[in-house]
Amino acid sequence: MCGIVGIIGGKAVSRIIYHSLFSVQHRGQSSAGMLLYDGNIHVTKDPGLVREVFNDEKKIGVPGNVGIGHTRYSTAGMDDVESLKNNAQPEYLVNPLLAAVQNGNIYNCSDINKLTKRKPRTDSDVQCLLLPLADKLYKKELTADLIFNSCKYLMNRLKGSYSALFLADSGENPLLFGMTDPYKVRPLVLGKTDGMYCLTSETRVFKKINFEYVKDIPGGSVIVIDTEGNVHEKQIIKKQEKPCMFEFVYFAKPDSRINKRSVHSVRAELGRLLAKKYPVDADLVIPVPESGRHYATGYSRESGIPIDEGIMKDKDERSFIQQTQESRDKVVEEGLSYLRSVLKDKRIVLVDDSIVRGTNIRKLINGLKNAGAREVHVRIGCPPLIAPCYLGIDMRSKKEFIARNKDGRIKTWDEIAEEIHADSLAYSSMDSLSKAIGFDICRGCIDFPDGYPTEMKEDVKQLFKIDRKGIRAYES
Repeated sequence: MCGIVGIIGGKAVSRIIYHSLFSVQHRGQSSAGMLLYDGNIHVTKDPGLVREVFNDEKKIGVPGNVGIGHTRYSTAGMDDVESLKNNAQPEYLVNPLLAAVQNGNIYNCSDINKLTKRKPRTDSDVQCLLLPLADKLYKKELTADLIFNSCKYLMNRLKGSYSALFLADSGENPLLFGMTDPYKVRPLVLGKTDGMYCLTSETRVFKKINFEYVKDIPGGSVIVIDTEGNVHEKQIIKKQEKPCMFEFVYFAKPDSRINKRSVHSVRAELGRLLAKKYPVDADLVIPVPESGRHYATGYSRESGIPIDEGIMKDKDERSFIQQTQESRDKVVEEGLSYLRSVLKDKRIVLVDDSIVRGTNIRKLINGLKNAGAREVHVRIGCPPLIAPCYLGIDMRSKKEFIARNKDGRIKTWDEIAEEIHADSLAYSSMDSLSKAIGFDICRGCIDFPDGYPTEMKEDVKQLFKIDRKGIRAYES
């Protein structure tokens, strides 16, 4: 999971991309980068947050009417600082000039790398997009049709998820183009203003930079834009889209829309359905900040139980996407405090989006009870996570999930409630999830393997079979 931004137009775009990256910072916190082109290549990328990487005016006010940016969430390669530095994006080649950023996960990179004699410089799967396409575009005059055909060649061989952006040099008129996988697992949207165009992961970017939303790019599509504002688009492979359910549940910000569906509305509806299906006698609804807030709003409205702030968040980091369990624990421990005046002697409904490993929710429940809460009933907006995601979310091992026993058995809710010290526990059902979102979704991590697209089922079953603790199956 990553945040990607590409902007092209008739004036310098570096500052617009810089501000856009803050709007997709939540999608990746391990590194950030930006590449601009004005006949010369200007690239800045490093481990860290956007504000840390772009800590100098010289890194922000860069020339170029076309550029791409990236906030990375590591799903390939190691997580030490040197590896994060090497795998930071954008990545580029100079012969021909082709730069790329990628959101998603391609799980057959070893096969794709056999299509080219070029050697990957990094562990990131952006290389399996960049290198074969560079071969197809080498020493050729770039046209929309050439890019469509080159992408078609590659898309017919890729396995996994990808929403990717590319910057290519075609002499006087550099190009920005984007490519989405046939199932549109990862989002990609188009916006515009005054002859400038932006391709990015979430619609919230457009609010930040004052662009107008144009459309969601369909699955299996390629879109090509030049600096004069000419837009060419073609759907190369047409299939029933299956956006990632975890985009709605956790990753996308609530002020974004995916396929014109409000992320906030989905989460509030899931909270409402939870309250209707799993009511509880309680005094207060308390959201886990900030991830549970919109679910808690829906739960409170439906149940009539007042909502209040019992947990204060002091940091902006997202614990789930931290690189190690140690760093996840640190974010939870250092970033939260509890309001005893609100919680003392109260029966609490604690509402959050999901439970993966169970470490964080257990700490929260203990914190609430230590602050005086009499009971803590947990309600979760996502069904139990039972299997790793092989399409771009870093849940590395089947042994990580609290909902799955060491012998592979799926635990009961009562068993999980006991482990996390909750007085009761209920999750949204898959029916509720589908109803709230309103269209077909990829749900492989909660319904394995049937929740994946049909043609991926055998692949993910094999990956699941070789999955080992702490090792990504597709890298082992």
